Amino acid sequence: MAESAFTYHKPTILAILNEAGLLLVLNLINACLDKLLYCGLIGQLVTGILWGTPGAKWLNRDMETVIQQLGYLGLIMLVYEGGLSTPLSSLRADMSLALAVAVTGISVPIGLSFILMELVSATPLQAFTAGAALSATSLGTTFTFLSTTQLITSRFGTVTTSAAMFDDVIGLVLVQIISNLGGNGDSFRAVTVLRPLFVSIGFDVGIVLVCRFVARPILIKIFESKGKLPKFTHKHQFAFLGYIFLLLGLVAGAAYAGTSSLFAAYLAGVITSWSDTLIYTTSDSTATQLQQNKDSHSQDQAQPEQAVSSGTSRERQGGFNGERG
Repeated sequence: MAESAFTYHKPTILAILNEAGLLLVLNLINACLDKLLYCGLIGQLVTGILWGTPGAKWLNRDMETVIQQLGYLGLIMLVYEGGLSTPLSSLRADMSLALAVAVTGISVPIGLSFILMELVSATPLQAFTAGAALSATSLGTTFTFLSTTQLITSRFGTVTTSAAMFDDVIGLVLVQIISNLGGNGDSFRAVTVLRPLFVSIGFDVGIVLVCRFVARPILIKIFESKGKLPKFTHKHQFAFLGYIFLLLGLVAGAAYAGTSSLFAAYLAGVITSWSDTLIYTTSDSTATQLQQNKDSHSQDQAQPEQAVSSGTSRERQGGFNGERG
């Protein structure tokens, strides 16, 4: 019989000490290694292994599940931050280089992995699986390292993050290929294999078109009529909610469509950065135009006053000359 309510149970002191100790050690390890070697994330991973499964197993399975889910939510926010920090000008200029890096990072490990067929008598599928595993890029490690070293806004950071996102999408395709090849021949479906790739391309192209031809005119129109909008729309909290809904919408859409939710989070960060740049540009141009209109209006008012003043001066000068004559 299913329970009608979730019963509250007070946690034991052992559970409290384990969880508090884990949080304390994670932060200490992260701070020390970031200061010395810029690799605090590695220390946190090792701490999690030692604290839970397969280490000391001080955390029960339910707690590990909750931490895993919260950790993936944090990974989404980390990738979103990476998209926010990506300079759009560098992203457009270095797109071809990022593609070359991504292709190299995928093809070279897969190509070299077929040496295993001669070394350990591996099957072609086993060699391909090993190469696919080696070609996978850890997005969490990539973005954490670049953020810690302040390289994420540099050209190196832009190329690396873009290549990592491409690798993430291709990784989904490789997983589908391996899953289909590992089963019987009747289970192979080209649609299942290629779906993540084409959905990702559609996401990318569709977002660019929507931002260019739909969102841009609407945002400019809204910002120019900002004085006519309700006051609550002028607050930072309103923009924050809008960006959160954008992030959640893209992540959910990508997950249901069959592509990488992390790729969608990165695109959401790029869109947020683009919209902020557009708003600041529109704000500056609007302020400049208002100042020019104000100066022009002041000059128009000053010209009649100068004409009246010069006419009065001429009249006074003529009267003074007549009196002298």
